[in-house]
Amino acid sequence: MCICVVPYCFYLLGLLYVIMSVYRELKKPLLTKKDEEYEMLIEVAEDYIKQKVDKALEKSGSAVEVVVREHLISRGFNVTLNPNLRLEGSDVKCSMFLLDFIANPSQKEYAVSEVKMVIHVLNCADGDSLGKIKAQFEELLRVGKFLQFAVVILSEKAGYIHEVTTEKLGVKSCRVFTLVSRKAHPKVGGLYNETAVNEMLKKKELKKTGDWDAFIATIKAA
Repeated sequence: MCICVVPYCFYLLGLLYVIMSVYRELKKPLLTKKDEEYEMLIEVAEDYIKQKVDKALEKSGSAVEVVVREHLISRGFNVTLNPNLRLEGSDVKCSMFLLDFIANPSQKEYAVSEVKMVIHVLNCADGDSLGKIKAQFEELLRVGKFLQFAVVILSEKAGYIHEVTTEKLGVKSCRVFTLVSRKAHPKVGGLYNETAVNEMLKKKELKKTGDWDAFIATIKAA
């Protein structure tokens, strides 16, 4: 009797991947109120409410874009100050650019030579995120084939079917950074609610991935 070995090997590799993913998740430390990532979760909730009250604040970008930008600026990085940015030669709207030191951060359009990295910022992913980001980045590569990319996701449920990862995205010179791993999906609007965030923290449902530090190290080297 002939035994097909190849499918069994793929099964074992898949099983090993699942086991290693679970192990890595278990090894992640719990998020604490001392962590910068926790501060960012709370600040996003606060900024979201402010934008609901004062629509003019939306001109600075989504709540998570504003918070990530402020934390990068506080570290001395020259990042763009406006949302919906463009590269010359492309109509793709971008969240944020990491710029050369001498570039003006207040512009709405930039030459490829001024941009060190294209940064896409999300609070969390949805069913359309992966395909949309991939299409946008591949289009931008046609304008600047040596561009670097990063996706920064504030928090995501571990194992979420629509999770955006570096491997799933498969775009040249791109890394995905998910700052906080959640045990479960919050109630609708929970990620924009300070009380809900603190409830998840209290229940030990939030873990620090280390990706924020990895992201900072990456853009320092860009």
